Amino acid sequence: MGAGMSVLADFALLTVRTPGEAARRLLERSWSREVLWTAFLLSVVLNTLVYTLQQVLFPLPAEVLVPRFSPGVYFALMMAVQIGFIAMLTTTGRWLGGDGDLKALLVLVVWLQLLQAAANAVVSFVFLVLPILAALLNLGVNLLAFFILLHFVKEAHSFGSVWRALGVVLMASLILLFAAIFLAGLIGPANLGLPDNV
Repeated sequence: MGAGMSVLADFALLTVRTPGEAARRLLERSWSREVLWTAFLLSVVLNTLVYTLQQVLFPLPAEVLVPRFSPGVYFALMMAVQIGFIAMLTTTGRWLGGDGDLKALLVLVVWLQLLQAAANAVVSFVFLVLPILAALLNLGVNLLAFFILLHFVKEAHSFGSVWRALGVVLMASLILLFAAIFLAGLIGPANLGLPDNV
């Protein structure tokens, strides 16, 4: 158990330092479908637990117009968003000349999501002691995750430049954003925890 955690910690450090190398090592491994989708579900569960923890520790005032989801709804939304994002990273990457497939993007995004869940849990506990430091850590975690994602997409699609990976990420994000706006309009603001006049 201790050795396994040490290996994960070492690989997490490698991911932070040289994300391209970490991506290549992940893609070299032969991952079974069962392992990949189990890891995907685990990443969604962990992110849901962190979200629930944050809702308990730092409840927002009622006047703050932010959607509030139950753990079950958040889990379903996270799962749908992540699957959609991975699919869009695959599709838009191929539009821009990449050769990555869904499995490659799934491997890399799942690993990144597991790292983010761990980092967000740490940030949540730091917030209890030093809120200002936690805010800076949260910003740093998000920027680092974006940096890692760009290099992961670059390696998955065998791009020669990280700028093309940036184009893929932006296109995928915009497509998902428009899809979310469309679905929100169909579902209705009230069902998302927002007033009808928002």
